[in-house]
Amino acid sequence: MQVYAAAYELLALSFRYPEAVLAEAVVTGEWADAAREIADALGFGLPKGWGEGLDAYEGCASEGVLRSLRVEATRLFVGAPEPAVSPYEGVARALAEGARPLLFVNPRSMDVERFVRSCGLGRPKGANEPLDHVAAECELLSYLASLAAGAPAPAGAPCGAALPGGSPQAAYAAFLDSHAQRWMPAFAAAVRAEARAPFYGAAARLLAAVVERG
Repeated sequence: MQVYAAAYELLALSFRYPEAVLAEAVVTGEWADAAREIADALGFGLPKGWGEGLDAYEGCASEGVLRSLRVEATRLFVGAPEPAVSPYEGVARALAEGARPLLFVNPRSMDVERFVRSCGLGRPKGANEPLDHVAAECELLSYLASLAAGAPAPAGAPCGAALPGGSPQAAYAAFLDSHAQRWMPAFAAAVRAEARAPFYGAAARLLAAVVERG
């Protein structure tokens, strides 16, 4: 489970609004190396052509790469007025079903929020981001996988039988089955189809492969 914890940690970094640490990892090749190591450790081969174009970032100034990643992330996931691909489970699944998408106030988003809180987690202070954002869900899966691998829970947080399903492994499996595997593969496919930057195409393919593997 430690490898899954690392995989989802990398994916959370990849789909959050880009920060300097991500740009630096892309420029140095560390991001691509980590993705390949995760794929090898989990026993799946990355698809043919995975990572094509990533070498164009290497050796570039990280500040410039950060700006370009932010432009692309804004186009893909924020949009003006609409994103090319919604990064929110509740919105994405509503659109797929032909229903009216609403942030926060929809059954999937509220279910994710209840699940997150039952794990002793919540929205960071001062943040107003829905908890069904793809990066937030990856962070949750990383956290549960790390607990399942033997990491201690933070002080005061539920652990062991107090977690949904009665164990970290059960909570991880439940969230994967009820949420991540229900929408992330389609999200990843949409990102691949829409992405203009090689990084997001590669990140989407990695997400799909990890989620499918479980």
